[in-house]
Amino acid sequence: MQSLKLNEVAKKMDITPTEAFRQLQRLTDAGLLEKTSEGRYRSTAYSRLILESSATLGFLSKHREYFRDHDASLIPPQFRVRFGELSKTVLLTEAVVNLNTSTEVFKNAEKRIDAMNEGHLKSNSQILKQQSMKGVKVRSLLQENMVDTLKEDPIVAERSWEKRTTPRVCAIVILTEKIVGIALPKLDGKMDYQVFEGTDPESMRWAGDLFEDQWNKARPWQPYGGPKTNPP
Repeated sequence: MQSLKLNEVAKKMDITPTEAFRQLQRLTDAGLLEKTSEGRYRSTAYSRLILESSATLGFLSKHREYFRDHDASLIPPQFRVRFGELSKTVLLTEAVVNLNTSTEVFKNAEKRIDAMNEGHLKSNSQILKQQSMKGVKVRSLLQENMVDTLKEDPIVAERSWEKRTTPRVCAIVILTEKIVGIALPKLDGKMDYQVFEGTDPESMRWAGDLFEDQWNKARPWQPYGGPKTNPP
């Protein structure tokens, strides 16, 4: 953590020492800076928390129109406060294009596919099976009310890849080692498939942590109505 003396601050900001002192004193009084015994100024734990939070606020502000009619309340709080990690994602609004893109994302995966969605796998079930047979680690987290529909698809019903179910998915997440796509439901519960797409480490880490959290809380796949038990 960098700390600076008054004269160093004045030089960096190209202001007089008197003005630098005045500004530093204001920030110190506000609890954003602290003065060390060596006469150096440094940020406080409080100011660092403010800076971390500002990334999340910036992300939400940038996409205020989206969040006005999309439901983020199902996302666990510990992930909502990390929304700033999605700052480098791009919001893609064309639903048909996004659905077609998801198929290509599945095809291009080489190491892993983590997919959390309501359960609409029929169009991609063959691809997921093929990818799994090629050695790609495939995991699907599905919404429980879709199980009866999905078991009609013999490819989905078989155990070609790992599947678990949850009462309600908190978001649609598609994650590979290359890319992530995230979509939230609208306030009425319906999906419009507007997607936040990212390839940067921060957004992929956020999505990976969310998927892992939900996966660990989910139940084993029981396509034929077997007993539901929590995973070990």
